[in-house]
Formats: sequence, structure tokens, C-alpha cells
Amino acid sequence: MSQREVLAFFRRYRAAFDRLDGDAVAALWHTPSAIADSAPGATHARVTAWHDSAPMRDNMRALCDLYRRNGYDAAEFELIDHLPLGRDQSFARLRWTLRRRDASVLQSFGTGYHLLRGEDGIRVLAVAAFAEDIRKMKDNAHAAQ
Repeated sequence: MSQREVLAFFRRYRAAFDRLDGDAVAALWHTPSAIADSAPGATHARVTAWHDSAPMRDNMRALCDLYRRNGYDAAEFELIDHLPLGRDQSFARLRWTLRRRDASVLQSFGTGYHLLRGEDGIRVLAVAAFAEDIRKMKDNAHAAQ
């Protein structure tokens, strides 16, 4: 999988988040899929595996809702590493910066993605999320209510 294809995929992925459209984000994930999340302050990574699309879609909807409640406006990404794994797979490590409507930084974090090309195009197979502080965003959203 070429770097050009990977960048095009992440532009679509970012656009789905910029619309805060959890269904569109979920449509870019493979079924089954998984995420390993190493939040700041956590003693170990938490692994979530989705064996069908419904709970993964619910998760993406909830994430978009959390971003919305925290003033999310747009994301920027930088491709840090790209490792082609043959024609149909790739690993990409990105640096994300999420911004609020006032241009302040909501979150800045790194994520690694194992991408897989299937009959329906390129999809996220697995993610290693590190340094995104979902707990802090949840606390901020509750405090704003």
C-alpha cells in the first residue's frame, strides 16, 4: 500500500471526524477490528476488540459526541512513519492535533494504524492509541454541563 494511498485514506478519515459523523468514521473501520489505548496516567493499555460493526459504530458515535461537547472543530495530522506491508496492508504512525472553534488545541496525540485493503477499500484493522486523554475530555464535558 503506497504512502499516497495512506495519505488519501487519512484525509477521508479526518473529513469524517471534522463532520463529527460517527457513522462515516465507523465506515472506515474493518470488521473485526481492535484498539489498544494507552491513556496518560494509565498503568497499562486497555484493549477493545469489535467482532461486529454495531458496537464499534456506537463507540465512534460516542467519540464524535464527546468531541462535539468539547468544542471540536477540526483536526490536523502529520504522517510520522509509513511502513508498507505488501500490496494490501500498511502501518502508519500519525500525530494528530484536534482544534476547537476558537483554534485552541483540544488534544494533541499520536496513533498507530494497521490498515488493510479489502473489497470495500482501505479500512482500519487495528489501532495503537497513545497519549489521547479521553478521560480529561469527559471530565471537561461534564464540568461544562
